[in-house]
Amino acid sequence: MLPLRLALPLLALAAALPRPAAGQDVWPSRREAAAGVVLLGGALLLDRTLESTVPDGGGTRWEGLSDAANYGGRPQWSAALLGATWGAARISGNRPVADAALHVGAGLAAGGVANGVLKYGVGRSRPSRTDDPFRFHALSGDNNRQSFPSGHAVVAFSLASAVSEEARRPWVTAAAYGAAAVVGWSRVYEDKHWASDVAAGALIGTLAGRGTVRLMHRRGAGGATVALTPSAIAVHLPLR
Repeated sequence: MLPLRLALPLLALAAALPRPAAGQDVWPSRREAAAGVVLLGGALLLDRTLESTVPDGGGTRWEGLSDAANYGGRPQWSAALLGATWGAARISGNRPVADAALHVGAGLAAGGVANGVLKYGVGRSRPSRTDDPFRFHALSGDNNRQSFPSGHAVVAFSLASAVSEEARRPWVTAAAYGAAAVVGWSRVYEDKHWASDVAAGALIGTLAGRGTVRLMHRRGAGGATVALTPSAIAVHLPLR
């Protein structure tokens, strides 16, 4: 995810740029799916090796950068910013910016749902709790057994892919995914996740963000409503 101070200008820019073509696929192509399988499989093979390079409790050399990057994976900050952007744009009558914020927010929400279901269902132990990357406790509500996937990576990559899809400019894509990659790195560096947790989070977030934005552009977001609460954003989309 991009730093918060950069997100608003990017949303405004994205609203003024060309929209995705109507015929774009919502789901990944076979080539993209194969690349995702290879990425996840490679990360699984490297889990134990990469974990052995991280001190117990996380590294300290790059601690400042890692701590800052962690804010980029916290959904409450992103939800608050997107909600404020949507509200300000609606009040000022700037519908394109409001739609851009809504699309990105919906992608974030879709990634969050997938993340919650998988964390609970898979029940993988965190690297700070075990040296075995293949220790699972399915249907566990214990946070120490909810390592897969990385929620921070899901948030960062859902936002990166959604913003990239809205903007459709190479430099925006590079900046968004680069920042998301730093967020993912921080979770391994701080001994919170296995590398494959981050890889899975990146794949889930990218699929959720990009797919949701494309779906909303294809079907239109007219009539969409947003309800803001202190802890969540509820989006209702009358998809046709």
